[in-house]
Amino acid sequence: MRTPSGILHVVDFKTDQIVAAIQPNDYWDDKRHWELKNNVDMLDFTVFDGTTHSATLQQQNLVLKEVRDGRIVPYVITETEKNSAKRSITTYASGAWVQIAKSGIIKPQRIEGKTVNEFIDMALVGMKWKRGKTDYAGFHTMTIDEFMDPLTFLKKIASLFKLEIQYRVEVQGSQIVGWYVDMIQRRGRDTGKEIELGKDLIGVTRIEHSRDICTALVGFVKGEGDNVITIESINRGLPYIVDNDAFQRWNERGKHKFGFYTPETEELNMTPQRLMTLMEIELKKRVNSSVSYEVEAQSIGRIFGLAHELINEGDTIRIKDTGFTPKLYLEARVIAGDESFTDPTQDKYVFGDYREITDPNEELRKIYNRILSKFGEKQEMLDQLDKLVKEANETASWMMRQVGYIVRRKALLERLKRLFLER
Repeated sequence: MRTPSGILHVVDFKTDQIVAAIQPNDYWDDKRHWELKNNVDMLDFTVFDGTTHSATLQQQNLVLKEVRDGRIVPYVITETEKNSAKRSITTYASGAWVQIAKSGIIKPQRIEGKTVNEFIDMALVGMKWKRGKTDYAGFHTMTIDEFMDPLTFLKKIASLFKLEIQYRVEVQGSQIVGWYVDMIQRRGRDTGKEIELGKDLIGVTRIEHSRDICTALVGFVKGEGDNVITIESINRGLPYIVDNDAFQRWNERGKHKFGFYTPETEELNMTPQRLMTLMEIELKKRVNSSVSYEVEAQSIGRIFGLAHELINEGDTIRIKDTGFTPKLYLEARVIAGDESFTDPTQDKYVFGDYREITDPNEELRKIYNRILSKFGEKQEMLDQLDKLVKEANETASWMMRQVGYIVRRKALLERLKRLFLER
C-alpha cells in the first residue's frame, strides 16, 4: 500500500478543475476526522493568508485528499476562518457526499426484488455521482413510507443489503473525471496487527453493565395496514418468550424484566414461527451483562515510518493488555480516527466490534498442564496396578509354596501309612 503524498488539491466546484496544489510544508494543524458509521469525514487545516493557493479556499470549492487505502476523497469547503494576527486561514471541509442529500427526492413507494446495483442507480439518478464497486448481496425489497433525500436512501440501501459505503473520485490530469459510490461487504482488512500496552496502546478500560438485561422478550413486526405480527398464536396466547435461568439470576421480587424487539428486516411474509426464531436468537444476547471497552491508542506506524504498523479505516486488529488478570486479549475494528499528515503524533483511533479472545499461548499452556495432569493421574493408576500385581504375585507364590508343602506332607503321610500296613 503506497504512502499518500500529503498534497491537498483545491478544485473549482463549477468546473471540477484543479486550481491549486497545497504541499505538506505549506499547511499545518491539519486533522482528518473520520467515522465508519454514517460515513462521517471532516478535514480542517491552516495555511498562510495572502498566498496564491489561499485565494482558492472559497466556500463550496472542493479539496481532494488521498487517504491510506489509495482512495481520493473529495471534501467540500463549508467554512473558512481568517486570523489577522497570525495572517492565516483555517479551512473546514466535510465529505462532499453530504451534497447528495440536496440533489433529489425519493418518493414513497415499494421496491420489489431488486439488486444493490439497481437500488444505487435509483438513488443516484440524474447526479454526477455514479455507482462504483459493489459486492453482490442478492435481491431485496424495501418499503418507503415517506419522502426522503437520496443520501438517506443510500444509507438505507447499505443497511438492507448489509454492506458498507465508501465515496471516492477519480482524477485524470487536473480534472475530476468520475464520482463514485461503492458498496462493499467490509471496509478495511484483517491485518493481524497487534496493539500492545507500552508500544502503541495507552490503556484499556473494561466496562461491564447490565442495563440492557431482560428475562422476557416481547417481539412484534408491523404487517400490512394496521396488522401487527406477534407469536401469540403459537405461544399459548403470550406475546413474549422467557429465559428461566436468566429469571433466576435477575428477577426482582419474582417479576420478569421485559425487553422489546422488532427485527431489522425487510423480509416479506414474516410469520410467527420466523419471528419466534429471531426472538430466541435476540433473547440469548440480552440475558447476560454486556461488556464494552474503552481503548486509547495511537499509531506508531507514521511516527517512526513503519509501514507494517499503519492503522487504516475499518481494519481488524488485535489488542493486548497483559496488565489485566487474567491477561486481556481483544479483537477489534477501527471504527473512527483522527489523523494528521503533518504531525503523526496526533493520530488517535477509536475501536469497536470488540470480541474477547483467548491467548493461544495461554490456551496451549493450559492444555499442556491438563495433559500432564492426566498423565500424572494415569501414572498414579499404573503405580497402583504395579503394586497390586506384585502383591498378587507374592500371594500366588506363597500359596504355591503352601500347596507344595501340603502335597509333600500328604506324600510323606502316605508312605508312613504303607510302612505301617506292611508291618
